[in-house]
Amino acid sequence: MTTQQQNFIQGNVVMNSESANDLLADYATLHLQPIRRLHVTIEVLNDDNETIEVLQGISTAGNINNEGTSLMRRTGNLTLVLFDYLLPNQASLLWMTNKIRVYAGIDNLRSTDATPTHFCLGTFYITEPNVSISRDNRTISISLEDRMSKWSEEQFENKLIIEAETPVSVAVKSILSVAGETNIDHIEESNLLVPYQIEFAQGSTVEDALKKILDLYMDWEAYYNTEGNFVYQKMTMQYNRDLTPAWTFPEDSQLLLTFNENYTYKGVKNRLVVFGTMDETTGITPRSQADLVPSLTFGADNIGIRKKVIVESSYIKKEQCESKAKFELWKASTLQEKVSITCVPIYFLDSNDIIEVWNPATKETVRYSISSINFGLGVNDTMQIQATKVYYDDVILDAHDAQVDHIIDMITNKGWLSIPEARIKQYYGLEGDGSSLVVNFEYNESGGTTAYVTGYLGTTTQTLTIDLVDLGGSVGDNGDSGLPSKGDYADRIIGHEMVHAVMNNQCGMAKMDKAPIWFTEGSAEFIHGADERVKASIVEDGRINDEYLDYMIKRGVSVLKNESWNADSDDYSASYVIMKYIDKKITAGKDMKSFMATFKNSTSDGLTAVKEAIVANTGYSTFDEFVSDFEANGANFVKTKMTLNLDGDEVDTGSIGGSDHRGAKPLNAEDIFDESLAEAGVIAKGFKVTFERP
Repeated sequence: MTTQQQNFIQGNVVMNSESANDLLADYATLHLQPIRRLHVTIEVLNDDNETIEVLQGISTAGNINNEGTSLMRRTGNLTLVLFDYLLPNQASLLWMTNKIRVYAGIDNLRSTDATPTHFCLGTFYITEPNVSISRDNRTISISLEDRMSKWSEEQFENKLIIEAETPVSVAVKSILSVAGETNIDHIEESNLLVPYQIEFAQGSTVEDALKKILDLYMDWEAYYNTEGNFVYQKMTMQYNRDLTPAWTFPEDSQLLLTFNENYTYKGVKNRLVVFGTMDETTGITPRSQADLVPSLTFGADNIGIRKKVIVESSYIKKEQCESKAKFELWKASTLQEKVSITCVPIYFLDSNDIIEVWNPATKETVRYSISSINFGLGVNDTMQIQATKVYYDDVILDAHDAQVDHIIDMITNKGWLSIPEARIKQYYGLEGDGSSLVVNFEYNESGGTTAYVTGYLGTTTQTLTIDLVDLGGSVGDNGDSGLPSKGDYADRIIGHEMVHAVMNNQCGMAKMDKAPIWFTEGSAEFIHGADERVKASIVEDGRINDEYLDYMIKRGVSVLKNESWNADSDDYSASYVIMKYIDKKITAGKDMKSFMATFKNSTSDGLTAVKEAIVANTGYSTFDEFVSDFEANGANFVKTKMTLNLDGDEVDTGSIGGSDHRGAKPLNAEDIFDESLAEAGVIAKGFKVTFERP
């Protein structure tokens, strides 16, 4: 080490301050000197980061790679003159427990003493020393990898558990601390949380654990910086238009040697939709959508909607989907202009730095984000920079899902909850007491459960969950989703679910939890009619198939006897027919309101209360007598008392309010719930409703 005054620069310059700008100007002056006198300095450190030795003038070749998309950001190699103290043994300066910090120094030829400034290129472990001896020279070549390489091999001896709701920054610190990393002061705090418990088994590597945690949220980066500090921070290049570029290549740049830009039309998107996986606790599948401002070059107004859908099975929080949607759209909503630059080495540049380049094709100065850097350490070596044009995320909109907007509008202004409530009150005599009803939205597979109500023992709060895969495409006041049957209109499906919500509220979850499923589902089907479903169960080639009909009645008898519940469409059809059969057997002076009142007011549990209601409101002396009658006469009831249109749409769907039962006129699929009667802005009469967007 010479005694000449020297400046050692470690770490990246923090932008956005006058002092930072002054430093950048000084660095630019050094790099723009017409003559460059270069020094490669090697600082040998022990595992405690204590300097053992500083070596100069023994490097004969080498290169440094800087890859911004990799956890292990810095790699490289050096070729050194071989001295005995460098031979790979326990006494060597290059022994495996030591690290080296590499500097590139430039003399300031404008100063009287030519003071050199040394720029830190990275702190490395020596992974593969290779000794080469010939007649003319003796060299040792060493491969370099930053500290992240250690974590690709370091394994957990004991199981490590990261609990749900742990701050991500705390989780990262925990993993590193268990691995023995003490340099954790550069981990940025945030309000991001680990969404679920994560367990790392014995033998898992530290690198795998870090990747698992880091992949929970996008637009955050982790790496070891030049001085060997672990950094975890939010990427800001896409947010901050005021960020001072680390370097500018003007039109007449003395350092820029070649410029090449590639464009691609492939992958250009202006809408990004990200789905997570269903949270088993809440029953919600998180989803987020981000859209480019429509009027921009790549917006929907100019190139139409170009959508990309991403499914991340590890995401259960909306925040994860939001982060992913914005970040991926930020990358995809451009021509993805990528530049390759060859220039004289600029030693303080780092991955994800912003540079400005005069683009000779467009004649404009454009900002790019560095994705990777590669340069040699010889005085005549060049630097290769790969970079991508910078766009800013303030052109990205957090889009509300149009499907969700439509359903909420229908609920709010077209009575999709309030009109069924009125029908339930009119014919069942039940109405909500103002308790909370949370409307959730989720994404399930097509043809699955389209909607469902969940009640909870010990609380009056309920949730109504709507599956947007099946109902999200609904149009018009009735909510035609394009599904084969008009029984699948969204207003009818939601009306069905409101029966569950009202009965849960009025009769109590404890009683409804013990009530037979045929009773709860049959009651819900009866309020809007399910003749379409019955036809699907028993009609073949335009006529009733007696074999199918007998099977449906047998299913009805089976569920009445509490023998089985298959949860298929035939069970729902049978349950609906049972409730219609009961309604026709109710004695004079009574109706379904008195039937439901008997059930509600009974002190017995759910099943016994249903039996009591049948005996009290019909001519049967026992429940078993009713079952026997239904078994003997149910098929004939369907053929003679249910008016089924075997060739087309139902004139009356069979609802309790239609002319087939207690109504004065027939009600078809469009008329069952008449949205023209809705009061705009009245969401519900008997519930306090809130919406949870996906």
